[in-house]
Amino acid sequence: MSFQMVKRLILKDWYFQRWTIVAYLAAGALALFFLGTGGEAFFFAGSVLLLTVLIALGIHIAMVTIVQERTDQTLPFVMSLPVSPREYTTAKVLANLLIFLVPWLALSLGTFAVIAGRAGVPDGLIPFATLLLVEIFAGYCLLLAVALVSESQGWAIGAIVFGNLFFQGFMYHVSHVPSIAAAMKGDGIRWSQTAVTLLLAEFAVIVLLLGLTFFFQGRKTDFV
Repeated sequence: MSFQMVKRLILKDWYFQRWTIVAYLAAGALALFFLGTGGEAFFFAGSVLLLTVLIALGIHIAMVTIVQERTDQTLPFVMSLPVSPREYTTAKVLANLLIFLVPWLALSLGTFAVIAGRAGVPDGLIPFATLLLVEIFAGYCLLLAVALVSESQGWAIGAIVFGNLFFQGFMYHVSHVPSIAAAMKGDGIRWSQTAVTLLLAEFAVIVLLLGLTFFFQGRKTDFV
């Protein structure tokens, strides 16, 4: 594998998406501002905006860097370069993960800081917030896998719809698990066995999705 070529492809996506990252970070900063100031209405608005920003970020990146390359006929040009299908897949996965993870990690840490530092907001919300944030990451990995393997706008849209519906159901279910719901109201950070199990399951799904992406990409005979 040519790591130099992989690096160039990653840097290409980073260069074209640099302002996208800045824009979503700015929107996320506004959400954190709402979370950290004002009353209950501002906290709710900040929560909705933060989740929306992270979900929209994943959709934007996957659609622009993967699906649009196929529809704009950029992919045939990329594959005409001295790059193997494995190198292309590695570059796309790493570039997309890094582009998403930088804002995701920054905004996640900001969320934890706001919860821990704001009076009147129980620190017990942190495990619940962690589960939601990691679920968003898992949903993005699903979209990334579907977009990269299918290269189809229709399949990608289907993954977006499924991921968003699943997230709504996940958020409702987790918030009503007795051990998690009780911990959310506490002043201390308490990870129940159920919360830990769910978190480990989320990370397992992420690893599985990324592994399946490389597996199915490796079985392709035509990338053009």
